[in-house]
Amino acid sequence: MEDIFVVKRCNKTIVKGRRAGEVSHQQPIAAVWYRIADTRTGGGFIGDGYERIEDAMRECRRLNAASSRSSRKV
Repeated sequence: MEDIFVVKRCNKTIVKGRRAGEVSHQQPIAAVWYRIADTRTGGGFIGDGYERIEDAMRECRRLNAASSRSSRKV
């Protein structure tokens, strides 16, 4: 059976603001984060983003296990 929830890698850009009187501001920080996508909704994201892929994978496995248990009850 195919997994309903999958982990997707997303780009995250952190932009630091500038205070009054400052001439220049810091460069944006390019980073990544991981989100859980629901394949039934065309890839819509659910929940929060995760900094570590291990955390996202753990939550994804938990969601897939819970959804497979509920589908067997029907």
